[in-house]
Amino acid sequence: MTADERPGKPADQTEVRVSELMLPHHANAHGNVHGGEMLKLVDSLAYVCAARFCGGLCVTAAVDRVDFHEPIFVGELLTLVARVVYAGRTSMDVEIEVFAEDIPSGRVRKTNSCHVTMVHLKDGRPAPVPRLICNTAEDRLRYAQARLRREVVRHQRGERERLRAMLEGMSDQEAERLLRDEGFGELRTQLLHRSEHAAEPQGGPDGGRTDAG
Repeated sequence: MTADERPGKPADQTEVRVSELMLPHHANAHGNVHGGEMLKLVDSLAYVCAARFCGGLCVTAAVDRVDFHEPIFVGELLTLVARVVYAGRTSMDVEIEVFAEDIPSGRVRKTNSCHVTMVHLKDGRPAPVPRLICNTAEDRLRYAQARLRREVVRHQRGERERLRAMLEGMSDQEAERLLRDEGFGELRTQLLHRSEHAAEPQGGPDGGRTDAG
């Protein structure tokens, strides 16, 4: 089954919400809500959102990004809003926005933004997910941003391996020199040269590229 033959689901129908009152046992040593408590809610909601979208069991493959905009205080009502913003072949990018409400005043603040990659599993192996249909300009923007994030992650993984190979071939003294400010420009130049060489097409007109889910 090709990507175009898979059933599709509209992005604006993937939204899932959950709210929880922040209590003293959620606090950290500073008296604010512990970030780990918030992340547990994020992971759980990402699962619900992804599982509903694909109609099966999912696992967390990566927490791609977590931004802490403002602290969360004990006594506030925490509301998390999750939506699928990108669907590959077997994986989904779930965006979660976190809002804290001061109940007496009704004031609401956006405290966190998160992106989590979930993978659909069937019989213990990655399985296809539906296509994501973007009907609005905002849905298309989120889809494009998520796809760009994936490209950046792939690039960083390749860059890390090239950097490792380059440093392992140097003496300790040479590596230390390149890591200092005065040598870092040379290190960057060498790494860019290796990146350009690695990007040269190989194995045919498409450069051997494959589209991963």
